Amino acid sequence: MSTENKQVIKTYFDAINRGDEPAILDLLSDDFQFECMAVKPERFHFVWDRDAFAAAPRLMSRFMEKPIQIWIDSMIAEDDSVAVEAHSHGELKNGKLYQNAYHFLFKLRDGKLYSAREYSCSHLAQECFSEYEATFD
Repeated sequence: MSTENKQVIKTYFDAINRGDEPAILDLLSDDFQFECMAVKPERFHFVWDRDAFAAAPRLMSRFMEKPIQIWIDSMIAEDDSVAVEAHSHGELKNGKLYQNAYHFLFKLRDGKLYSAREYSCSHLAQECFSEYEATFD
C-alpha cells in the first residue's frame, strides 16, 4: 500500500503544478479536508473542503506570473499516511518570490486523499501575499 500511496501523492503534486483542477478533484475523496497549520497570522490557519482546495491554484494564478511549482524532497509512507518534505518556487505579480519549505501529512483511503495538513513558513506567506489579502475570497 505504501508504494501505491506514494504514487498518488506524486500524481497529486503533478496536478497541483499544472493547476489542473479536474485532476486534483479526481484525487480527493468527497469528505476531503485540507488544513493549513499556521498559527500566526490567524488568517493562515484555515480548513478547506475539496472544492475550495482544488480551486486554489486557479485563484492563486491571479497573483502569480505563472503557476507555483512544488517539488517533493522526500517521502515516507506507512499504512494510510504519507509524509512529504517539499519546497516551492513562485513569482508573484508584485515582484516578490515565494520560495517556501513545507511538511505535508496526507491521509489516503481507497486510493483517494481524505486529509492533508500543511506546515510551512507563514511569515513568508504574509510577506509575499499581504497586499492581496482582501482579494483572496
